[in-house]
Amino acid sequence: MTFLITTLIIVLLILSWKYIQRLEPAGVFAAMWIFFGISALLLQEQIELRFEGDLFMLVAVTAFVTGTVFCDYFYHPQPSGISLELKKQRVLPLLLVLIAGAMVNPIYSIALHGFSLQALLSMQDLLNMNRAISEDRYYTGEAYSTVNQFFLIFSYAAPVIGGFCYRLSGKLNKTLCILTLIPGTFIALTQSMKMVMMTGFILWFAGYIVCSYSYGLSIQIKPKAVLRFVLIILGFFFVLFMSMVFRTGEVSEKTVLDISQKFVTYALGHMHCVDMWYTSYTPGELAWGSKTFMGISNLLGLEERVQGIYPEYLNIGKNGFYGISNIYTIFRPLVEDFGEAGTMLVMFMMGVASNFSIKSLTAHKNVFLHQVLLVAFFGYLMWSFVASFYAYTSYLAMFFLSYFIFRFLQKETAPC
Repeated sequence: MTFLITTLIIVLLILSWKYIQRLEPAGVFAAMWIFFGISALLLQEQIELRFEGDLFMLVAVTAFVTGTVFCDYFYHPQPSGISLELKKQRVLPLLLVLIAGAMVNPIYSIALHGFSLQALLSMQDLLNMNRAISEDRYYTGEAYSTVNQFFLIFSYAAPVIGGFCYRLSGKLNKTLCILTLIPGTFIALTQSMKMVMMTGFILWFAGYIVCSYSYGLSIQIKPKAVLRFVLIILGFFFVLFMSMVFRTGEVSEKTVLDISQKFVTYALGHMHCVDMWYTSYTPGELAWGSKTFMGISNLLGLEERVQGIYPEYLNIGKNGFYGISNIYTIFRPLVEDFGEAGTMLVMFMMGVASNFSIKSLTAHKNVFLHQVLLVAFFGYLMWSFVASFYAYTSYLAMFFLSYFIFRFLQKETAPC
């Protein structure tokens, strides 16, 4: 099985190499899962794996890349001649509104739980705040109010627009574009909601890439850009680490060691969970999308949503390593929705659709629609190692809002 997975990783790398260099959806998706595949092979002495489920996931990723190759070969749209222009005078007020709206969520949540902003100045109060809010979310199942849910949408829309406007902005607006990441980071530090911060970075990146394709800006990997990226990633992991420390309610050497072990679990726990689930999976009645779009199906009463989506927690480790995870990626809901063969077909068609969207955008056809679609593709694919992006109604609402923001921010001019 190790030989099969190694061979598939090599094939996947060859198929996706030019898309990796272009940072297209297929390239980013393939690069992520090549990393996960190699890591699983290297850590198989610490993580219990049977590799059947892991092989299935890598085949599904290959199906996605194959769909991209297929579309890349057959679809060659002619440029529409439409020119696109960013209305730069609207960038500053829009960013301020989005950041302000995004900050309503954490401030409201802090007040709702009986804390004041002064608690941010005390380490002990900050620890207590994290613990109280986390317990409400995970143990009592307390739901956010409609107001809080509404402003959570701004926490996701802000980084999309921040990333999108960054390359076309002056120094002041560039600073604000980066500050769109602050609300999600603030939520992670005060509420231990790591997902908001992590997906914020993903959405910022998505906006940045979509802007590059929209305006024909080159995507070059330069040493300065690499250094900046490394520093951002280090800062991101530091904030993530501290949010996990705060959630425990104490700072000690044991806590730091335990959380260090959790990092490995968060990074690769899905490889074990899907592997174990897949090997014992018994095909049943197909859900036809209600698992992938859990948020919508929950609202319609078709599915019951639980915290974390799946309640089955597994110990992923062996030989002294211990880690608990319930991360089942995008692939478990896809299999439950469409079956194994259906999953391969869906992934192939998504590969076709993502490349179709990239090419249509660069040809300036249905620009605003394809900008939103590509943000949705990048979000879904880059969060694929955790869960379906579309299982959360806040993200779906954010995509809808982003369409109107893109129209508000840009001007199309037809050829004379």
